[in-house]
Amino acid sequence: MNFIENRLFRIATRVFVGIIFIVSAVLKILSMDSFEIYIYSFGLLKLNTAFYFARLVVSLELFLGVLLLLGFYARKAILTSILILFLFSLFILFLLLDENSEHCHCFGDFVELSHMVSVAKNLFLIVLLAFCYPLSSTKLKYKKYISLFLLIVSISLPIIISPPDSFMHQFYANKISYNQSQLDEYLAVNQHVDGKKIICFFGATCRFCKLASKKISVVLQKAGKDELVHYVFFGNSSEIDLFFEETNTSIFPNSIIPVSDFLKITDGQMPLILLMENNQVIKKYGYRDIDENEIIEFLQN
Repeated sequence: MNFIENRLFRIATRVFVGIIFIVSAVLKILSMDSFEIYIYSFGLLKLNTAFYFARLVVSLELFLGVLLLLGFYARKAILTSILILFLFSLFILFLLLDENSEHCHCFGDFVELSHMVSVAKNLFLIVLLAFCYPLSSTKLKYKKYISLFLLIVSISLPIIISPPDSFMHQFYANKISYNQSQLDEYLAVNQHVDGKKIICFFGATCRFCKLASKKISVVLQKAGKDELVHYVFFGNSSEIDLFFEETNTSIFPNSIIPVSDFLKITDGQMPLILLMENNQVIKKYGYRDIDENEIIEFLQN
């Protein structure tokens, strides 16, 4: 292979990896709800911090992809991309050792890769990037200013397309409702949910109920109060078994009520999460306005 062919092949390789990075970032943005909860599920970050960290990861991936695609600061972009892929691979290996079977959301919810396939994919991309490392950068007037603009766009895009829930917290909170009289009827015949409890009304097949369950599960672990939650479902037992399997959470105490009763209590909304004390509602949440600090304070006081 002569010099020109070799150079063209390296450029094509760099562009290919850049497109993979961009596609990965875009698919994460389009399924940001799942990705941010996946980040939060490890319990290392507070809920709002996980929202921003998830978007920061996507922004970095998007920015590196664009730099690779355009050939801007090629050597630095390639080395940084190799480092990121290496760190992602170490993270996936940790998941394997921890026997965490949930896929790592490399391509959001659209393509689910096993841990071993994800590691193989990362190693393949590292080899491609290493091959095209000596490639020089694209020479362009005002490249520095264009790169700065691209960085701003990369940081802004995930926030604009999928704003963090904290941006609209009060708006979402004001939209949550329930039927008090129907709730009272339910509580009157279900004495096992009295005292201090978090009662979660979930549809067994509802996507946002599953995501809310992941949030609640992490909050309960942080508070050390797993016993103070009760899930109320509509659905059948097989759907509920699948619910806990898909959310990869503990099987909390739960019960099933007819769908008509469920919809009357929740005013047709789901999920509905109620902080209860002595059969009185202290706080109500939907999916997007769950407040980690409020719930932990409620449970621990």
